Amino acid sequence: MFIYRFSRLIKSKLLWGLLALLMVFAFVVADSCSGTAGGRPIAGKLGETAVDGKTLEDANQTLNILNGEGAMFLPQAAQIMNALALDGQPLPDDWASRQRAVWKLVAARELGARHGLAVGRAAGEKMIESLFVNPSTGAFSPSFYRTFLAQNNYSNATLFEETYANAWLPAQTATLAVFQSLGWVSPMEQDFTLSAYYDATTVYAATLPNTLKPEAVEVPEADRKAWYDAHPDAYRLPEQRVVAYVEIPASAFADKIVVEEMDAMQYYDDHSEEFRGTGTNATVTLPFEEVKDKAIAKVKSQRALEEALLFANETLVPRAGAEGLEAAAKDYGKPKTATLRQDRPFGFQNARDLIASAFEMDPQETPLNAVAGTDRVYLFRLDKIVAEHVAPYDEVKDRVLADARRDRTAAKLRTNGETIRGLLQAALAKGTAFDQAVAACDVDGLTATTAMTFTLSAANADLDIPHRNEILRAVADLGEKAVSEPILTPANEIVLVYVQGRTPGDALAKATAKQNLATNLARNAAFRMTADWMNWNLDREPPMPATGDVPILEQGAAGELPE
Repeated sequence: MFIYRFSRLIKSKLLWGLLALLMVFAFVVADSCSGTAGGRPIAGKLGETAVDGKTLEDANQTLNILNGEGAMFLPQAAQIMNALALDGQPLPDDWASRQRAVWKLVAARELGARHGLAVGRAAGEKMIESLFVNPSTGAFSPSFYRTFLAQNNYSNATLFEETYANAWLPAQTATLAVFQSLGWVSPMEQDFTLSAYYDATTVYAATLPNTLKPEAVEVPEADRKAWYDAHPDAYRLPEQRVVAYVEIPASAFADKIVVEEMDAMQYYDDHSEEFRGTGTNATVTLPFEEVKDKAIAKVKSQRALEEALLFANETLVPRAGAEGLEAAAKDYGKPKTATLRQDRPFGFQNARDLIASAFEMDPQETPLNAVAGTDRVYLFRLDKIVAEHVAPYDEVKDRVLADARRDRTAAKLRTNGETIRGLLQAALAKGTAFDQAVAACDVDGLTATTAMTFTLSAANADLDIPHRNEILRAVADLGEKAVSEPILTPANEIVLVYVQGRTPGDALAKATAKQNLATNLARNAAFRMTADWMNWNLDREPPMPATGDVPILEQGAAGELPE
């Protein structure tokens, strides 16, 4: 399908080149994701190119970044890349889906590297400066930028700047490719979409309530174990690090700190956005005299944290190395234990820095460290490294049962829906009214709505129809007299949508929307092809283990192919 669509739509050598660059906008992983092992243990191979674990972790980090709030500051192409890598789904929790998304990024970047396509951090510096501007001065504000980095858990500016730069330049290429590709959209496709959105559409829906409760589905123990053996990646745990830690409050160091007024004024000047208030006609920076106490408190808090970190590094770390963490930090309470994962940077202030530090440590060489939060310092000891592994069956058997039940329930519901769809299509083809066609299916609980007529372009949150979201999505793609495929709702109900007919809408509205529609359809076509390409590219040259001939993404338990 990919090759067919590809060859059908591309009409010139120029567009071949532009689409090739468009594909490369997926390469937003950090510069260190170069596709070479660099002396590190090899995690797998793409063709003859070795890929190390750090490269995979960089790609994994990219997925996390693009799914965080900080992603809103990245170019739109980076957002779309994220959707393509995940096939339009939310960031997956299961190892198998996430691993495929990670390898898609690595494979795409590797292909780009082979053709000399790359971007650099310097490319996005001016764009970043234009984003973080002080409204009072109109100039780049370092403090605004620092606040953004802190709020979004970037350990330093480098990570964000590299990610931004690796997305910014390809984003420009993507835009150019889209505008050069308007010829990809056929008049038939434009007319269909204009009709779907601007004509008055009469719709019916049939709903089958869920009577299959997963908790009532019987799954014999042998079938549970078979499910677990066939889906080991769903229960795979990444490398984890177990630490013991104590919290040292910065407030304990505040009393001995004296802040001169000049220092407070300097902080006020550097962080004017923190001292905004309402003036006569607008929001203004308040006079220093009105906020002097606040500025002094800010400086004192900042210096107290610095003193706490200095004390932890110069006094407590050596003492803990000699006497043990419990004895060295006895004044701050009994150590707590935490298990850290790089893909879950939360649970601590400035969690990314703490986790990054823990994963850089060697328990045999430097097992102690201190990391500053926002109002405390964490003194921690690395106690144990738990290698990546598939969780034993006995530890996840409750999850296995729930997953197997959910799978059987969904499969049964979809099968029921397909059966009902076939019956409806046969009855409707004979001219039977929709409600009579539903009744003729003779399925307990299956009900039909009354006729619903609306214009899709005007539909909004006030449109009060059952299963609104499912119906609106289906109507956008359905022609007249068509029945949708079974739609599984969040409540596990089955919905089938039927478009009875369309009445021509406002011709002027259609004409006005036509040019923008052509652009949007071209963009969607390009991005759909890019999604196809990313999957095809990975399947064409799947990641292989350093030894063995079974692709990594196809391996099951004990390295065997799943049944």
